[in-house]
Amino acid sequence: MKRCLYIFGIVFILLVPGPGFASDPLVLKRGNFCLVVDPAEPAPVKLAARTLQRDFERVMTYRPLLAEKPEGGRIELIVVNASASHAPVALAGLRSLGDFESHRVYADPERRRIYLYGRDMRGTIYAIYTFSEQLLGVPPLWYFSSWEPQVKKRIEIPAGYDCFCESPQVRYRAWFPNDTDLFTPWRRLSRQNDELWLETMLRLKLNTVELEATVTYPDYKLNRQAALLRKYGLVLTSHHHVACNNNLMNWEGYWREVRQMEPPKLLLSNEQALREFWQYSVETVCRNEQENLWQIAFRGVGDQPFWAAFADAPKGDRARAEVINRMIRIQLDMIREATGERDPFVRMTFYDELSDLLAKGYLKPPTGKNMLWTFVAGRRDHYPYDDIVAFDTTQHVKLGYYMNLQFTSTGAHLAAAEGPWKMEFNYRYVGSRGPLTFSVVNVGNLREFVMEMAANARMMWNMEEYDTDVFLRDFCAQYFGERHAGEAAELYREFYNAYWPQKPSEFPGMDRQFVFQDLRYSRVFEQIGGRFDDFSPNPLHEIGFERIPGRSFRIAGQNQVDSLLRGTEQAAARFAVTADRCDKLMRRLPSRNRAFFRDNLAAQCRYMEKLNLSLHYFVRAYKHPETRTGDLGRSIEYLEQARDALYATQEGVFGTWYEGDAVNGKFNLPAKLKLLRDLHGNR
Repeated sequence: MKRCLYIFGIVFILLVPGPGFASDPLVLKRGNFCLVVDPAEPAPVKLAARTLQRDFERVMTYRPLLAEKPEGGRIELIVVNASASHAPVALAGLRSLGDFESHRVYADPERRRIYLYGRDMRGTIYAIYTFSEQLLGVPPLWYFSSWEPQVKKRIEIPAGYDCFCESPQVRYRAWFPNDTDLFTPWRRLSRQNDELWLETMLRLKLNTVELEATVTYPDYKLNRQAALLRKYGLVLTSHHHVACNNNLMNWEGYWREVRQMEPPKLLLSNEQALREFWQYSVETVCRNEQENLWQIAFRGVGDQPFWAAFADAPKGDRARAEVINRMIRIQLDMIREATGERDPFVRMTFYDELSDLLAKGYLKPPTGKNMLWTFVAGRRDHYPYDDIVAFDTTQHVKLGYYMNLQFTSTGAHLAAAEGPWKMEFNYRYVGSRGPLTFSVVNVGNLREFVMEMAANARMMWNMEEYDTDVFLRDFCAQYFGERHAGEAAELYREFYNAYWPQKPSEFPGMDRQFVFQDLRYSRVFEQIGGRFDDFSPNPLHEIGFERIPGRSFRIAGQNQVDSLLRGTEQAAARFAVTADRCDKLMRRLPSRNRAFFRDNLAAQCRYMEKLNLSLHYFVRAYKHPETRTGDLGRSIEYLEQARDALYATQEGVFGTWYEGDAVNGKFNLPAKLKLLRDLHGNR
C-alpha cells in the first residue's frame, strides 16, 4: 500500500476534486485569513501553530491572527486533532485519515477553510509543518541551511488541494545526538540553538530522541532534556547502556541523595538493591507522564560490559548471558506493573558484547508483539553485523536498528562519510529480516550530517517507495534549485566515493563497507606522533577496549605505512577533482543557495582533500628521515588549509561552530597542528 508520494520532505501531494470542489483557489493575503487552534489542544500542537505564524511572518511579512474557534468572515486555517474530544469542527464532516500520525491538509473552498488535520497530536503537528513546507516553501532544514525566504504577497491554494499522508512504516524514528563537542557549546549560545533541532525533527517527521540517563534525584523528576522533548511532543528513548532511563553511573547518587546512605557495592548478590534502583527509575518516568519507548539493559558503569563493574560476575560467556537474561526480565516485569500494560513497547539494544552473546545463542531476550530487538550496525564500520545475519526470523518480535552516521573514536566527525546509499543498504537488509519498528541514527554534532539525516527520515516514513537517488535529487532541487539539482546530486555521490576504502568489502552486495573516516586520520596522527622516532611499518594499535582485534583501523595488507601512503594519495586526488567541481557549481548557484552547498558539501570535500594530503606527508616524514623537515612543513600547511576550509563556513548562527573542537574536541585540529609544529620544531 502506498504511504506517500514524495516531492521532498515526507509528504504526498494529491490534487483531486473533493467535496465542495470549486475552480477558484483560496488566496491568502495580508489580513484575510487566520489560524484556528482550540485552546485545549496539547501544548506541542499550539507551539507548532505559533511556529506556523512565524513562518507566515517570514514569507509574507504578516503574522496572522491565532483564533480559538471558527468565526467566519475570513479564510480559516483550522487545526484539527482527531484524537481530541474538543475538535473545533465536526469530525464527521472531515475526510478520512489513516492510523497513528497520519495527516491531511486540504482545501474546502465552499466553506473558505483549509484543514490541517491529524489523527493524533503528532499527526496534527506534521499537518502544520506540511502546510508550511508545501505551500509557504519553508524547508525542513531551514535553520541548518541558512535559508532565505522569498517574500510573497499572496499564497494560492488550489480548490482541489488535498495533501494526504498515511501512517509511517517505521513507528519510532529517532536521532541520537552523541559526541556533541561542537553541538553542546553551540546550543548554549541561544534558545533557538538549544531547541531548533527538535523543531527540525518534527518538520522532517521524526518522532523520537535517544538520550543518556534522564532520571534525577531525589524528587522523581526527569532532567531538562526530557522536558524539552515533552515541550515539542517527541518520544523519549534511552541509550544502549541505559536501563529504565537510568544507568549505573548514577548508582551512588541514588543511595546518597534518595536513600541518604552509603551506596551498597555493585554485586550481583545485591539483587534487591538493583531492583530498588530500577524501581525508582521506572516510577520517575511514569510520574512525569513522559511518552517513553522503554529500554531494558544490563551493562556496566557507562559503555562497558557488566562484568567490568561487578566483582562477583561470572567468567564464561554462557554464564554472563544467563545473568543478563535474568536482569532484563526483572526490568520488564517492573515496566509492565508500573504501566499496567501487558505488552508495552520495549526495546533491547544488542551493542558490542550483547551482540556477540546473541550471535552465539546465549542471550535470550524477551519476545512479544511489542518487543523490539534493536540490532546495531557493525562497530566502527557500519554494516549488518553477525547477530542480525544469524537472526531467527521466526521469533515473535519486531526489529529495531541503530546505525552510526558518525562514531565516537574512529568515525565521521567533521565531515560526513557513510552516505545515504550505505544507510539504505543497511535498513533494507534489516527490513528483509523482519518488521522494522524502530530506527535510530547516531548523528553527533548534527550540522555535518543533516542531508544523511533527512534521507533517513524519508526512508523511515516510507521504506516501500524510498530510493536514495530520487531522494538526493529532490533534496538538491529543494536546497540548491531545480536547475542544478542533477549536477549537485552527482557531486554528492563523487564526494562519498572519494573516501579511501582501506579494506575491500566483505558483506555480500555491499559497496563501501569499509571507509577511512576523518577520526581515523586523527588517531593516526596521535599514534604515529607518539612514536615518531621509532619507525615501524605497522605502528597503529587498537583504540581502547576492542573485543574484536583489528577493527580500529581495518587497513588491509601487511604494511600499514605503505597502505596509508597509497590510500591518502589516491583519496586526495579524488577529493581534489570533486572539490574543484563543487567550487565551479557554487559560483553558478543562486546566491541564496550557496552557503548551504558550501557548508554541507564543498567545504567538507575540500577539508578531506587537504586532510589526506596532510596525513600523507606526515606519514612520509615518519618513514623517510632524510626528507622529514620538508614533509612535516607540507603536512602543517595542508592541515592549516583543511582547518581553513571548515572555518570558512562559520557565519550567521554558526559563527562559533568549531570553538568546541579546540576544547577537548574529538578531532581537535589545534592539537594536531601543535603536534606537527612541535615535531617540525624539533628537527
